[in-house]
Amino acid sequence: MNCKHLKENIMKKLVLIMAMWLPLAVFAQKTAVDKLFEKYANQKGFTTVNISGKMLGFASQIETGDKATSDILSGLSGIRVLTVEDDALNKTLNFYEELEKEGFFKNNGYEVLMEVTEPDEVVRFLAKDAGNGKISDLLLVVGGDDNALISISGIIDPKDISKITGALDINTDGKNKN
Repeated sequence: MNCKHLKENIMKKLVLIMAMWLPLAVFAQKTAVDKLFEKYANQKGFTTVNISGKMLGFASQIETGDKATSDILSGLSGIRVLTVEDDALNKTLNFYEELEKEGFFKNNGYEVLMEVTEPDEVVRFLAKDAGNGKISDLLLVVGGDDNALISISGIIDPKDISKITGALDINTDGKNKN
């Protein structure tokens, strides 16, 4: 085998190896939201809820008689919630500012759906466009006097958002659910 064929074979193998590892490197990068969840998960004073896509898939298969809810749940790949329960700790944190320092709001592909800014608190509701009028991710960030982060991943039809918040018992109309 001559030197030229040897170089070609080595180059082909190198390209093949790089092609196999590149997707793994891209997926291994963590977002600022992932880092925030990891930073505070299982820490004293915080409540963390993580519902996997597999669990949502199981829930979608439960016979409830509500096909719409089952369809919504089967399209989700995960729900994560992070809240601060300790009042003293809450005064020292600001989830919004932490994400902003990481450049999250400028470099993430999310669109702001709603924003409320008060002197002592910021609330942002963001979404990623999945095309065809659908959303791939929803994110609710609250920072300031209260801190909360809710991340819903998966393909979501905007008309189903009220159904998702209802299933999670999130009050979106300002009225008591009692």
